[in-house]
Amino acid sequence: MSAKRFAIYCAPNETSPWWTTWSEWLGRDAKSQRVFPPIAIEGIDPLIFESLIKDPSRYGLHATIKAPFKLNGETSIDELKSKLKSISVSKRSFVLDLGLERLKNFFAITPTGEAHQINQLADEVVRELDEFRQPLTESDIAKRRLSGLSAREDQMLLDWGYPYVLDCFRFHISLTGHLGFLDALSQKNVEHEILWRLERLSSTPFVIDSLCVFEEPEPGADFFLNERFYFQDL
Repeated sequence: MSAKRFAIYCAPNETSPWWTTWSEWLGRDAKSQRVFPPIAIEGIDPLIFESLIKDPSRYGLHATIKAPFKLNGETSIDELKSKLKSISVSKRSFVLDLGLERLKNFFAITPTGEAHQINQLADEVVRELDEFRQPLTESDIAKRRLSGLSAREDQMLLDWGYPYVLDCFRFHISLTGHLGFLDALSQKNVEHEILWRLERLSSTPFVIDSLCVFEEPEPGADFFLNERFYFQDL
């Protein structure tokens, strides 16, 4: 059975400043595979910054809609894409207002206002594509539980293969890994750099106009944007 994993993400269009700005931040373009030098932040060694963005960089610039999964033995990637395309062509684009938030111990971009449309879209994708997902192993479940889950999140993990779905879902674009190894001043400097970039993007709407298939070709490899499926108004 294939070791590949696939994920369904929302990601800015590659022509958007949102894509270029945050791909450069993460040090990697998940579509072109171009690599960028570490962002220079006052008081932070470039190697430290690389460690800080290592995890989000590996997954690529995205907001998770359906978390990475292996295909079950009865379905194919072409069937998955066909289903995702049928969902996408039934949707219309919409805009999300976004801002910086600290979620637990990492920085992320999250909605600052009403998020009903994206929540509804995520719910539909999770439900409609679950037939393609290979069930988690006991080892997978035990590993995920190490992060500490509420009773409801644990039930989502068992039902859908990921704890942060349906009423536990929150749209976010991760910009850092765990901040705990940075001192308070360094964390503030990172926050300042993110806010500066967000201010530069403030006149450019963040448009949800598509759903993307990202692929992890082998365990531990970087995810890349395999294919994008646009909504009906594009």
